[in-house]
Amino acid sequence: MINLSQLPEEYTLLKFYEHAGYPQFKKGVNVHEAGCPICREGHSWGRKRRSYFIPHENIICCHNCGWYSSPFKWIIEVANMTYDEIKYEIETGDFKYTDITLHEKESLRSPVSNTETLPRDSINLTDPLQISHFKSDRTMQSILEFVKRRRLDTAINRPKALYVSLTDHIHKNRLCLPFYDSNDKIIHYQTRGVLSRDLHDRPKYLSKSNSQKSLFNYNTVPSSADMIYIFEGPIDSCFVKNSVAVAGIQESSNNTLTALQKQMLSTRSLSDHAWVLDNQWIDPASYSKTKSLIDSGSNVFIWPKSLKRFKDINDICIHAGLDEVSETFMRKNIYSGLTAKLMFNQIVSE
Repeated sequence: MINLSQLPEEYTLLKFYEHAGYPQFKKGVNVHEAGCPICREGHSWGRKRRSYFIPHENIICCHNCGWYSSPFKWIIEVANMTYDEIKYEIETGDFKYTDITLHEKESLRSPVSNTETLPRDSINLTDPLQISHFKSDRTMQSILEFVKRRRLDTAINRPKALYVSLTDHIHKNRLCLPFYDSNDKIIHYQTRGVLSRDLHDRPKYLSKSNSQKSLFNYNTVPSSADMIYIFEGPIDSCFVKNSVAVAGIQESSNNTLTALQKQMLSTRSLSDHAWVLDNQWIDPASYSKTKSLIDSGSNVFIWPKSLKRFKDINDICIHAGLDEVSETFMRKNIYSGLTAKLMFNQIVSE
């Protein structure tokens, strides 16, 4: 039986260099450092190394997420291996083919892609059996209340499923919005903070790490659609047919779409596109982004003055008890070119 408290150092090194990000060896202190594959280290990924394997203490730790454990637990976590699989590799010596002298050099290995479809241990909020099992959990209750209050369980263009993880290191206790491709396969996700303590400490939205953003609800748009409405936020796109969402655009950037998003839209080449952002009357960021889109020649939705008190499409649906905003209303308020500039100037003059 293998000693779980003291795995062979060369085996731990192999797994550390296989799964951690851009690892290197610090000779002076006999420590191996790398990017943490558990928390992905947020915006510092690729620039800082906060995860450490310390051989003489037999621990692996991360100064970003606080992970601290024996190498055995770390390997179970990041390599998704079982005890029997680890035991087999060590006993058969399968790992010994690797040249462990690599740890004396700096590895230039690029960060690995996040291949997990959803956050760890995700719970399907459309599955009655799963909901029943977790119904007494307070976080689950808060998430479900948020979904109901925002009408995401009845919205006309809602995704096939919504999820929540109660254990994921990055996305725990957050509403997970899955992004599907045309084959109904999840290829990206974004999580939305719901609990007040989470919103206080972290951004409202977090995207799947090391994953290129696709188009939310792309799988719901039929090839016959003559108009596709492009929302910034996924939740708003749930209330208008033939709508997708880009999950955020930069206020001062001309690159409003990722390469993957452009590719996905190109498959709908016969469809016209119109951007629908938050209410320009009350949101300065939306005002600035809309102006940039108009200047670039895009079709844009300009909020009518009569609705200036509402923040976004979801806000209208909540107040009016609606599960759908009609395409007739949407088309009536879409403009481009000179007409868009003239309509937009009415907001400036207020």
